[in-house]
Amino acid sequence: MSAGVPSDIPQDQLPYIRRNAQRLLALPEPGERWRSDVIPDDLANQLVGLQNKGIVRRVDRVKCTEWSKRRCLWETDPDAYQRIQAVLEGNDRDGALPCGHSAIRNERGVDGVTCGVCGVVHDREEVRSR
Repeated sequence: MSAGVPSDIPQDQLPYIRRNAQRLLALPEPGERWRSDVIPDDLANQLVGLQNKGIVRRVDRVKCTEWSKRRCLWETDPDAYQRIQAVLEGNDRDGALPCGHSAIRNERGVDGVTCGVCGVVHDREEVRSR
């Protein structure tokens, strides 16, 4: 774990955020209670995993008129949200790529590795040597 990262967060949270920051941007801001239907399905299908990583937490279960079963209310963790923002704003420089991010996109027709956050294309040898 890198210096300055609190030890009470799951060890795999920051690497996960670095790889998925763009997708995690769809999470509502902290302080807002929300249901899974307000986020994209691919993210909603991973809520338990996101909870295990300390990125979201289930805060309640409520009865909804459009569903026969009770639905979970979630909140985005404020610290995780700040980490997501730091990665997206380029303030996190400990990632796997030379730009500091870890969201790797291997695109066809691109000679190198593309950063999924900032879009910079890095030479494969430069990435391997990090």
